[in-house]
Amino acid sequence: MSESTTASIVQCEMQDRVKWIYFNRPEVKNAIGPESTEMVREAIEAAPDEGARVIVLTGNGGAFCSGADLKNMSPRLAELSGVGEVLRKYYHPMVLSMVRSPLPVIAAVDGAAAGIGSDVALAADLRLVSERAFFSEIFVNISLIPDGGGTFNLPRLVGVARAMEMAMTGCRVTAQEALAWGLANRIFPDDQFDRDVQDFAAELAEKAPLSIARSKKAIRASLAGTLEDALEREAALQEELFGSADFQEGVAAFLEKRPPVFKGA
Repeated sequence: MSESTTASIVQCEMQDRVKWIYFNRPEVKNAIGPESTEMVREAIEAAPDEGARVIVLTGNGGAFCSGADLKNMSPRLAELSGVGEVLRKYYHPMVLSMVRSPLPVIAAVDGAAAGIGSDVALAADLRLVSERAFFSEIFVNISLIPDGGGTFNLPRLVGVARAMEMAMTGCRVTAQEALAWGLANRIFPDDQFDRDVQDFAAELAEKAPLSIARSKKAIRASLAGTLEDALEREAALQEELFGSADFQEGVAAFLEKRPPVFKGA
């Protein structure tokens, strides 16, 4: 499916006062390109006026999001000045819409949350995960760094040592590990995941909305530094890495299903 051909790549539905937003490209494990990010941002920003009290961001087909769709990024790279501008124009506004929304944003992670998919989940206020869920900062495998706010959110959630391990190794963090590390708030069984998430979100929707909005604002404001600073730093560093031979080698090795041979150039 071409991302640019159909709005079905992002789907929305309202269940009571809970707005569900779905990444809907299960054939590529919900990899996201620029069109997806714009649709998700618009859906998040529209939610308060639609009467939603809670937003749930999730993916169809047994995966949350496997990362950025490099194929669909290519046309934007040609139009703009590089990957940094693609991040600033498309991916960053989606992440910031999650943070700036007055509504609580839940990432319902079923299956893979990898690459920028992991970092999108980290930007949510709460993470509810299935038993088969996992997080993986796979950027190192193609000689890139976490983006989408990953370098800002990850150490604040799991601490510097574990953030370094995830970023430097690309390891998989299982649902149970995510709960123990502070990445996940709750684990629900695979076979009733959506129902349990809806029950949790519906209960949250009954809480005082003004209190929730201001708690969210105050807690996020208490963190040192700003997400905007981290996003800009990531974009600049990613721009440097995107032009490297190691990045080209990483992508080629991934497509050819072989181990990459990095040369530090």
